[in-house]
Amino acid sequence: MKSQKNLLYCSLFLIGCLFIISGLSAEDTVLVYVIDIRSEIGGGVSTYIKKGIQKAEQANADAIIFDVNTPGGRVDAAEKIMRAIQATHIPSIAFVNRQAISAGAMISAACDQIVMTSGATIGDSAPVDAQGNEASEKAVSYIRGTFRSTAERQNRNPDIVEAMVDKRLFLVRLENGDIIKLRPEEYFNEQEAGTQMQVLCAEGELLTLTTRQALEYGFVDTQAENLTELLAQYRIVEIDQDYRPDNKDAVIAVLTQNNALDRQKELGANRVTFIKSLENAKVEKFVVTLADRTVFFLTSPYISALLLSLGGLGLLVEIRTPGFGIPGFLGLLFIGLFFGGHMLNEVPNAGVLGLLFIVGLALIILEVFVIPGFGVAGILGLILMLVSVFYIFFQNTDDVNTALLWLSVSIILTSVLAIFATIFLPKSAPFQRFALSTVMSTDQGYHSAGAQDFQSFIGKTGVALTPLRPAGTARIDNKRLDVVTVGDFIAQNTRVKVLEVEGSKISVEALEE
Repeated sequence: MKSQKNLLYCSLFLIGCLFIISGLSAEDTVLVYVIDIRSEIGGGVSTYIKKGIQKAEQANADAIIFDVNTPGGRVDAAEKIMRAIQATHIPSIAFVNRQAISAGAMISAACDQIVMTSGATIGDSAPVDAQGNEASEKAVSYIRGTFRSTAERQNRNPDIVEAMVDKRLFLVRLENGDIIKLRPEEYFNEQEAGTQMQVLCAEGELLTLTTRQALEYGFVDTQAENLTELLAQYRIVEIDQDYRPDNKDAVIAVLTQNNALDRQKELGANRVTFIKSLENAKVEKFVVTLADRTVFFLTSPYISALLLSLGGLGLLVEIRTPGFGIPGFLGLLFIGLFFGGHMLNEVPNAGVLGLLFIVGLALIILEVFVIPGFGVAGILGLILMLVSVFYIFFQNTDDVNTALLWLSVSIILTSVLAIFATIFLPKSAPFQRFALSTVMSTDQGYHSAGAQDFQSFIGKTGVALTPLRPAGTARIDNKRLDVVTVGDFIAQNTRVKVLEVEGSKISVEALEE
């Protein structure tokens, strides 16, 4: 009996130990999220990255690594990504895996740490317009200020990032090793004064750093050839910020072993505490799904303009032909892809804008089929459609000129396609299968109108029995005739006069009272 009790106690003790060990293991497990930035920066990419950061926060990740290999992209999308990185409490590392150009450099600079592979490049962040031309001074000034404040926030040399944006600067290294920017007049004044300087980037050039240069200038923190090597170098530390009067709370950061030791020397060993190593961390990749790639594709400016043009062409062809067929279906499909892609991209009010577009289209159809002519309904419908599309483009760029450019591209492309369809589509073999090709000629006894001669009605007067918009019916010489106006709209019961007759076409004008 006693031995059974001892066995029970031993079992309970072992179970308790297992629970404690498993709890300690769970606490010691380090989780790192990896988010790829390996395509051109656009609205879809910014949405995907924000979702990845949210996922990492929900999983209580210890660090986020952004795997960067991008030629750049839209500045407004990069700004959204930078704000999302700066807003998260999770320490971030930019792993420049080959190139971080333009918007990619800005995103990397927003991270707490920057790591580069050998042979990588970072920089060349001058803004350009949609045609690839240099942006205005206003745009350059805004990006320069945004990039500088980001660098200052992460304790990086802000003069280096300014040289990446503004080619009107000299970037020089002084004898004491300091790297500073100089405007041309400042540079030449220092040169005349005999100041010893090494020019790192001359006026007229944009700064792009190699891995070696970035390390030498202190712009990046370390070098690693792969993710495993990167993780092995980093530690999670807690830094006591008592030395900063504006922030007395301790913060969690990721630092290399050497950087952490430097911080301990700077602040004191009691203010920098090692918590965990990333070396054996569990790595979770936030994968770019097929849905994400679809959104990237649909929301790119080129594809958006093409979808809008094809949708407009399909609806235009459908309006000009009776019934509802393939052109109308394809038109609605392309328009749906245009607005649906931007809804998935979380463009504000994209669904409402799509509804606004449909209302505008309905007003134009009403004007064409129910209210002949082109009046208030048609103009209002056109305005609603243009406003909804412009707002989508504007949300994608945050720049009025660029939004107007892509809207203009869509309108011009739609017009060109419509002209092409009008000229060449009726002659194409697929169209001929659906069109009636039988010709009824006068040689076979077919006539477009009766044999009645209407020439005798020239000069005679009568009364419009229906509104003439411009076609309608009038009673002339006690006969009911189909007529058209040669001028403006003529109201019902207005006296009219026949001006000319061409075959069965009788043209009239309103008589002045």
